[in-house]
Amino acid sequence: MAAANREERPDRHLVEVAVRYAEHGWPVIPLHTPTDNGCSCSRGTECGSPGKHPRTQHGLHDATLDPVDVRGWWARWPDANVGVVTGARSGLLVLDIDLPHGPASLARIEATLGPLPVTCEQRTGSGGRQLLFAHPAEPVGNRARLLPGIDVRGDGGYIVVPPSQHATGEPYRWTGRTPVAPAPDWLVALLTREPVAHTPAGAVARRPILQEPSSALAHYGAAALDREAAQLAHAVEGTRNDSLNRAAFKLGQLVGAGALPADEVADRLERLGTDLGLRPAEVSRTVASGLAAGAARPRDLDLHEPPPARTDAASAPLVRRLVRRR
Repeated sequence: MAAANREERPDRHLVEVAVRYAEHGWPVIPLHTPTDNGCSCSRGTECGSPGKHPRTQHGLHDATLDPVDVRGWWARWPDANVGVVTGARSGLLVLDIDLPHGPASLARIEATLGPLPVTCEQRTGSGGRQLLFAHPAEPVGNRARLLPGIDVRGDGGYIVVPPSQHATGEPYRWTGRTPVAPAPDWLVALLTREPVAHTPAGAVARRPILQEPSSALAHYGAAALDREAAQLAHAVEGTRNDSLNRAAFKLGQLVGAGALPADEVADRLERLGTDLGLRPAEVSRTVASGLAAGAARPRDLDLHEPPPARTDAASAPLVRRLVRRR
């Protein structure tokens, strides 16, 4: 971590900011600090999460709103990073958008379910974003990989907050003074796995992008994904980006119909696109654009029709079962 960056963050500023968070109603916890040798914890260079884990014995259970306790901690560890507990304790629900895949995943969600409201936001030291929303009345736990590059911090979680330092040497920064906005109903529904009723203006009513597909829908979607992947793998040079876009659009239609999970489709198409020799940034843009366009025009599926032929012989019994339903 660059020494110059460390010097820009005086210790007295850390403790005063930590106290202000506590006085604002956000329970505070001291975290370890990135160092030139990795992390201030005993693992040093072997630490897998430098500057991001609690210093106290009981971790998040020690988080407090008491300014006396906060000052005591920073008197003991004056360079400690600042952590804030999420969930019902602080009233915060946080969407964590990491690079490189998070922005494209967020675009897919918003294209299908509607834009997120403007809210309190911070930029992490790694260049990602964290969007802070008001925690709903119902329990919402932590969730990893809501979509590629997107995690959720809710009950039982915490975030690192400014002016803490990232292991890169870059500080965490608030991007403005926007207040914390209520979480939109469709986001809460995604996180609590309830039916999503939200439909953006002018869009066709459809299944939510992350809804768990039924058994028949899941089989149909899996067969379609295998077929498109097999065709894409044989795309010739000069047609590969267009082929990737067409495959993303077709599969996006099945995502919109609830037959496929968006994260599975995006992961597989991005791997295939990279294997074909396309640039990763180009692949991410093409997949995100195709999926969003397809999800906006979902397929009207007749589950009595046979699914697309799968590429493996093990799918034959499934095809026969679905055909017999006609």
